[in-house]
Amino acid sequence: MDYNDPTRIPKLIDALQRAWEGQPDLSLSALLGTLRNRGAEWGTSDEEVLEILNAMEAEHPSLVRWPAELPVTVQTTAPEHRVTLSGSDVVVRPVGEGSRMPSAWKATHFRAVGPGRSLIVTDTEGIEHRLGVATLVHSLDPDEAPPLEDLGQPDVGGARWFVGFEDGSRAIVGQRITLWRPEGRRATSQELYKFARILSCEEGAEMHFAPAGGGKPVSLGRVARVVLVDL
Repeated sequence: MDYNDPTRIPKLIDALQRAWEGQPDLSLSALLGTLRNRGAEWGTSDEEVLEILNAMEAEHPSLVRWPAELPVTVQTTAPEHRVTLSGSDVVVRPVGEGSRMPSAWKATHFRAVGPGRSLIVTDTEGIEHRLGVATLVHSLDPDEAPPLEDLGQPDVGGARWFVGFEDGSRAIVGQRITLWRPEGRRATSQELYKFARILSCEEGAEMHFAPAGGGKPVSLGRVARVVLVDL
């Protein structure tokens, strides 16, 4: 960039605005502190600052439109949810209510969403689901997630997967496995498992894991769907 060229300024200000709008909970001083932590110092070129701002906005987009280039998880309030939009897959996890089973369905569209906007997702029957007001959007790059097949528990990190089973059961796989099984029309039961390794978890096949502490592999059922929901 030519530092004598004032036309470069709107481009930088626009990038700063989009990065800030993606994380509006940050104060300006906190946002500038984040820039410093990412390498923006005295003498850093405008081109490098622009790259940092674009990377920040890519991680926490200020606006996402259908169809999203990457899967995203949207935090919402009123009500509080963590909603993952991955292609046509939608996974809704209630926040602060560990006993509630996640819901999952297929979507055909969602309205443009970002912090401060309502998250409205249309399912395959044309029904609009109003899932709260977005507070933060987090992009998920599947290439950054460890493979779930043959995954050891110490290698999970912050990754989380939703696993839906053909019998209607649902699980969240992270540092441990939380499994919900339907009990009748309305009730569900919840089971927690500690594991040493995920042995298999492919769509159309049985999910098996090696329990922590040893013992025979455990089968949870035939897998219908696997969706990465957190990193």
